[in-house]
Amino acid sequence: MPKPLAKAPAGSSPNRRLTFNVHGTEAISSLKRALNIGLFLAPTVIHLQGDGVPGGKRDLYLSAAIQRSLRQLFSDLCRGEPTLTLKNFRNFLEIEQGEQPDKASTMLTEDTYRFEQFLEIWWIKFGLEIERPISIGDKDLTKPISNYFIDSSHNTYLPSHQWGGKATVETYKRALRQGCRCVEIDVWDNDTAPSRDKSLAGSARGIPRSERSQKFSTNTLHTAAAHIKGAVDDKIEQTRQFLGVEKAHSYSPRCSKFDVSSPSSGQENGLTLGLADTDTDANAAADEKANAEQRSGRSKTVLPRDEPIVMHGFTFNQPIGFRQVCKAIREVAFETTHLPIIVSLEVHALSDQQESMVQIMKEEWAGFLVEKPHEACPNGRMPRLEDLLDKILVKVKKASLSTESSIAAGSLSPKGVAMDDDAASGPEDDRSTKRPPPKVPICENLSNLAVYTHSEHFVNFESSSAKTPSHIFSISENRILDLWESKRDELFTHNRHFFMRAYPKAMRIDSSNPDPSQFWRKGVQMVAMNWQKWDEGMMLNKAMFSGEHGWVLKPTAYRSNGHELCHQTTDLSHRTFDLIITVLAGQHIPLPEGMPRHKSHSFRPQVKCELHVEKSEERSGNPGEAGVKLRSIEWKKQTSSGKTDHPEFGMENRELCFRGIPKVEESLSFVR
Repeated sequence: MPKPLAKAPAGSSPNRRLTFNVHGTEAISSLKRALNIGLFLAPTVIHLQGDGVPGGKRDLYLSAAIQRSLRQLFSDLCRGEPTLTLKNFRNFLEIEQGEQPDKASTMLTEDTYRFEQFLEIWWIKFGLEIERPISIGDKDLTKPISNYFIDSSHNTYLPSHQWGGKATVETYKRALRQGCRCVEIDVWDNDTAPSRDKSLAGSARGIPRSERSQKFSTNTLHTAAAHIKGAVDDKIEQTRQFLGVEKAHSYSPRCSKFDVSSPSSGQENGLTLGLADTDTDANAAADEKANAEQRSGRSKTVLPRDEPIVMHGFTFNQPIGFRQVCKAIREVAFETTHLPIIVSLEVHALSDQQESMVQIMKEEWAGFLVEKPHEACPNGRMPRLEDLLDKILVKVKKASLSTESSIAAGSLSPKGVAMDDDAASGPEDDRSTKRPPPKVPICENLSNLAVYTHSEHFVNFESSSAKTPSHIFSISENRILDLWESKRDELFTHNRHFFMRAYPKAMRIDSSNPDPSQFWRKGVQMVAMNWQKWDEGMMLNKAMFSGEHGWVLKPTAYRSNGHELCHQTTDLSHRTFDLIITVLAGQHIPLPEGMPRHKSHSFRPQVKCELHVEKSEERSGNPGEAGVKLRSIEWKKQTSSGKTDHPEFGMENRELCFRGIPKVEESLSFVR
């Protein structure tokens, strides 16, 4: 079944009624072509005038079930008249649908409306096209960058789970093209470099001999393990091809455990009013082709012998070159939007390879890399989003700097943070539970690139580093939830003014994701998601950032006010919320796997709906009496069963009613 998802629009009426027509995986573009006449109740065309649509007239193919439902709705609104009056249409949009009066008034310019006009304005302008990307010109880009939620990824180089496979640049390209604006790169020394005495190399200065030996041995062992696994994988693939054995694969949501491609947009995947599918055959086929090329050796990665590499430390992940990743990022960085990118570096390489990293980034990102403060940001002020269009920011730990060199660096960050002991480095994923990797000193040239986004190890909210404008705390999902229980107001106040990044807990080796909305409601700007897996968490992430170019302005109470730090509590101005979703009919609902087309008459689809809002225990941070967690309040509804893959849901149980939901922040609430 499709897994629909929509975001409750910000600033809408607290009493909202949405009417949905459910589409399957068939794309809108496909529906506009002649369809197979053998399909049950093949859709027929409705001719729209296409006002304002390039090319003039527009045809909409709808099944008989959907047309009956829509014509009945139109007839009810007309109240016995042959056409729909302006007053009745406006009441429907504003009262029933909860649309903003100014938007409704802009769309309604006639005194009466025929059925086709009604469909074009309501279903097209307020429905099918609701997922179109917003124009950057219509976004508020005037706030400091810490006042926005940012679409973020975790271990972006991985194509599947956290412990194996081959790192690939394609995952960066896919994520950036689909709106991600914060990517992660784990950088390591290249052990395939020409032989050199690493115990005496300049890269090892400042690291005790005992730690140097541990560093080199673990890195070398990891690389060897990755190459051995790669060789075994290639041999298995060669044997499979020699024997002519087909690789079994299913693209159904149930079988595609890992899929780096998620729905690209609502309109492209046959969506109505924000409903989305789980994946597309085209994307899945492209991924399988790329994976097959890797397995067969046609796209083998050739690592440079003198440059750092990207890999997942202490696992069997096979590496790629750091320059390759930088090239891929530059290639697609601003292909779909001009809003900035944050590159989060997890540095395990020593200083000589760090210098190489700096050189590579400056070469590959020339003209885009932020290397010094913006001229419009005096006195340590963080830049506005509009100040950083087409820019790449680097997030990395700061080096130990002298007073003079700190001033020369021109950074907003403090003078003397010594080691890369950020939670985002090494221990973040707890890949080496018995002995975490040694802390790597960051060289000054790399450190200087962290102009507005420098990593800080979290100690407490009272430390001096917690007040530095450019700092970013990277904290695991579990620890943030613990802080919410013990330091709720301090956490929320910090995140109104400064950056915080949440990353998945160590046990998510299958690349699963947490519910990101619980962290957004705590003001966390960056919730690093495993884009390798399309699950409930990624659906919520998609709903949050769909059409928003990867940056979403926080609600007013979640933002800094431009004055001195103030300790505003989380007692925000929420409202009681009513939501009614009416499910009328559907067409091309995907049949269960293995069900032949001629058996579709026995298919009984349902529509299930979940409302994701802040729960009372989540809001209070209170673990409950005697330390027992409060029971979650679930908001779930479902329709009665329809018939066939072109169902009509009738009158019984087609309304999914959510009434009297307390203290809702609409822009951080979601429908799935």
